[in-house]
Amino acid sequence: MGTSLDLERIKERRALRGFTNLFRKENQAWWGTRRWWINAILWSGMLGGLVLVMLYILPPLAAATGDPNVAEAGGQAAFGLLMAQQVFFELGTLAVAIGVIVLFQDTIVNERQSGLTEWLLAKPVARRSYVLSKLCASLLVVLAVLIALPALFTYMFLSVRAGSFFPPGAFLGGLGVMVVNSVFYLTLTLVLGTFFTTRPPLLGIALGAVLGGNLLASFIKPLLYVTPWMLPKVGSLVAGGQPVPDGMLWPSLITSVVWSILFVLVALMKFERTEF
Repeated sequence: MGTSLDLERIKERRALRGFTNLFRKENQAWWGTRRWWINAILWSGMLGGLVLVMLYILPPLAAATGDPNVAEAGGQAAFGLLMAQQVFFELGTLAVAIGVIVLFQDTIVNERQSGLTEWLLAKPVARRSYVLSKLCASLLVVLAVLIALPALFTYMFLSVRAGSFFPPGAFLGGLGVMVVNSVFYLTLTLVLGTFFTTRPPLLGIALGAVLGGNLLASFIKPLLYVTPWMLPKVGSLVAGGQPVPDGMLWPSLITSVVWSILFVLVALMKFERTEF
């Protein structure tokens, strides 16, 4: 696709007419610019740096202050591994969720404000293709740049500190929980973009769900089982090979997946009915 954004003629199903070209456009906006490697360095450095601090700097400091958790964990190395794993999967999951909202808040809103959405829909493009192409391209960036790359560095650091490979099955299980949480907030951001044409309400609702969720759930416990607010803790337990309390794993995972699907369906229906 040229810089003029002229759409190329491609044979595809009528229901998803224009998807291939729109998906290519969205990918070009990331992988064809420096955005991807800047974010790759940022997220890998931020999350990897926190892990290194937990592995090598925190344990000696905790031991010097007589922290009993060091002895309970089995020494400085074991304590560092435990803290690094918890920080990556608990704090990291929340950080990635916030990053998803901030990075993709403009996915639909910016183009609606500039008039590009109206121009694109004037072409032979199905409205559902517009929404789904943005979802698929954004999901690819989230999985590769915000999750996979930092996770690779984290796994390497944990394995080096442990002196052997960190249990890959448990680590991948925790990573899967992080993916579910990230997809929830990506689809939430997407559906909000179909309802609002400005950033403040979108950011207020989405960031409020991330930052205020646990506070709200502390007063209304059942919310923990129908929202992703428990997932950071669940991911940490799974990654550490620790038992997850009964009723804590599957309800939040399943409902988060269901919410994500519902968000996509609502976004499609809303966008179909929106006048430009």
